[in-house]
Formats: sequence, C-alpha cells, structure tokens
Amino acid sequence: MESYLTAEISAAALRHNLKLLRRRLAPGVKLCVAAKANAYGHGLQLLLDILAEHVDALGVATPEEAVSLRHHGLRKPILMFFSACAYGEGAELHDALAQLIANDVWLTLVSHPEVRLVAEAARRVDATAQVHVKVDTGMGRSGVPAELAPALIEAVRAEPRLRLVGFYTHFAIAEAADKAHTLEQLARFRRAIADCRLPIADWASPKPENRNPEPGDSRVEAAEAAERRESGLEIGNRKSEIGNQRPPLLLHAANSAALIDLPQTHLGMVRPGIAAYGYQPSDEMLVKLPLQPILRLTGRLMQVRDAPAGSRCGYGLRYTFTRPSRIGLVPVGYADGYLRCLTNRSVMRVRGQLAPTRGTISMDQTILDLTDVPSAAVGDEVEIISPNPADPHSVEGLARLAGTIPYEVTCRLGDRVRRKLVNSFGGRAGEEEQVAPGG
Repeated sequence: MESYLTAEISAAALRHNLKLLRRRLAPGVKLCVAAKANAYGHGLQLLLDILAEHVDALGVATPEEAVSLRHHGLRKPILMFFSACAYGEGAELHDALAQLIANDVWLTLVSHPEVRLVAEAARRVDATAQVHVKVDTGMGRSGVPAELAPALIEAVRAEPRLRLVGFYTHFAIAEAADKAHTLEQLARFRRAIADCRLPIADWASPKPENRNPEPGDSRVEAAEAAERRESGLEIGNRKSEIGNQRPPLLLHAANSAALIDLPQTHLGMVRPGIAAYGYQPSDEMLVKLPLQPILRLTGRLMQVRDAPAGSRCGYGLRYTFTRPSRIGLVPVGYADGYLRCLTNRSVMRVRGQLAPTRGTISMDQTILDLTDVPSAAVGDEVEIISPNPADPHSVEGLARLAGTIPYEVTCRLGDRVRRKLVNSFGGRAGEEEQVAPGG
C-alpha cells in the first residue's frame, strides 16, 4: 500500500555530489560520508549500494545504525561517532560492545573508563577492537581535552586488545565566512598530534591539478600559511619523526564545509554529511559547489472547496480570507516533518504554480490557498519540497523560513513518508524504483 506522501530520492544527484566531493580530494585521501539518522532522513537502506560504490567508509551515531549496515551487507569501514559506553549498563552494554567489535566497527574513545570497558569487551569475545580517539580542539562538545590526549593515547596503546586506527576532531564553525576559529582548531589538532607522538602518513592538501580553483580560495591563504608555521606541522609530503615505529593513523577533521572551503583540513580522511545529500553547508560558504539536492517530496490534494471572504481557517483561526477563495487540503503536517512554524509563510507547487499555505499547520494536514490555481482538483500532485535550491519551497528555502538549517528539515521527515529511489525526479524515463520498507 502506498503512502499519502512520497519522497523521491535521486540516485543520479547523489552520485553527482559524491563525485564532486571526491574531485576536491588529493589522491589517497579517504571519503567517509556521515550516514547517521537514516542518511539525514533520506533513507539509508535505499542509498546504501550507491554509497558503498563511491565512499571509503560510512559514519554513524549509534550501535543500531552500525550493526544494521553490516546486516545489510556493507563491508567497508564503519566509524561510530558516539561512545558505545553510554548505550546501557551491565549485560546490555557488554552485548552492544561485543556486537560492535565482532562487526569490525571503528569505535570512538574519549575517556579512560571507555578504554577499560572496550578492552574488557574485546577480551570477552577474543578479538581486537579498532578504535579512534576524538579530541576536542574548540567545539566544546565531545572529545578528550587536547591537553589530556597524550595520556589517553598511551592508555589505548597499553591495551593489547585495542588497535588505535584513527585520531580526529570536529569543527564548530567551518561553514562561516570567517575561518579564524576553524584554522585555530586545526592548529590545536596538529599540536595534539605532535604531543601524542602519533605516526602519520604523507598527508597533503589537494594540489592545483586535483581541484578547480574557486573564487574566494585566496581569502584564506594568508591564514593558512600562518597556522602551518605556528603548528610546526607543514602540510604536504612530511612524515612524523616516529613514522616508522607504528602503522600510520587515519587523521581526520573536515566536515562538509571544511572539505569544500579549506583543503588544508583534508588530512587522511574527510567526513562530509550535508553536502553529500546536495545542500550547501551554509549561505556563507566561500566556494559554492554545484551540488544537487537529492530529495523531492510530494503528496496529493485530498479535498478542494470554497472559502468565503471573511472566513477563517485552521487551529486558532490564524488566517482570515480577504476574498472569496478556493482552498485545498494536503495530507502533510508536523508529524511528517513539515514544521509548524511555517504556518502562513510557506508555499507548495500545484499544476506548476506556487500556492501559499493558510492557517496553522496541523499534525497531518495543511491548507493551501488555490484561488490562483482555479483548475486544481482532488488527486492533483502537490510538490511540498522542491529539489531546486532556488525555489522557496526547497529544503534550503524552507530552512531559511523556519530559521533553522537544511539538516533539520530533512532529518525530520517522518516514518509515514514513503521513500522511493529514482534516477531522476518526476518519474521520467530511466526510473529505477526501490522503496524503503516501512517508509
């Protein structure tokens, strides 16, 4: 049975975005796409084959997400960003850790108690756990404080059941036009690398022949040079002095914004999220890649009727019609992720024309003013979210209206939305339909 709502997910757009991001990387730099939260709401199971074809690793938040990827056949590395040690306690915690270790999931460690718990879990299943240590360099969220990182690294190395495979940080404001804080975070990260005496491979920023010069790149050149000198770790074909003592680690820091705007942050691996799905990290980006949004959300008119001048509509009667009007009812609301704060502000497309929403957006119904679309009828398709970023009802347009970010708009898409993989939008020739079970 089909849903009232269908999210078309474009395979061609996803492939385009992944190739676009890959072209900005130097040879050998790994691409780890953040696929947590059901691929930012787009439907991870639908996208898994395409992602597996184009990426080197996937990033997830929870044990369920990591183990599910293995159950669906992903053989590439999986990095879990959350600490598994907060998952539960007692037998529940030991079972979760055992499953993650048995499935070769890369675990993130940020504290000494986690080192002990993961090592004990690895001993219980007679395996070696592969771990990354995350350091906080200025986001003030998760991670070991930079000054405490050397002791944590030594504790990991002292555990024979743990294998240190990565060391990483996360940027707080890489999407801003002012890159000063991000470059300071990068400098702190490099100092932490040196303080921890980590073995590093050749890590180089993309050379000119590996990426097209973009307007705005020159705005950060002076800052780049300064922080390279300050850190004492020049980018480009430089090995750690102890690089021959242990296998090189994966060093990673770049999210979508840093991948695009700051090539010197690429290091050994990058972790884009929102850009892979076709959305600009922010309106302040120095470089605007021609990303293609992969989502189009549609429904159908389920009722059309007249509304007299002076009549009001919706919960709270928050809209008054100033002329005799025609209204239509669309089966979408905040339970499906269509934000209530868009009340009387957003538009949808019916028969090629934009129709404004009227009255309070309900849990699962929204009223459209169809007065200027006189031919609209019950059963007509309604484009609720457009894949064209220039449209007012695109993901980015709705995010601006709501005072939020594209991430929230896509991640809120509910379980009642049927997600369908297509080659192109609108059911044109070449459609390769797959439907995600249960939405």
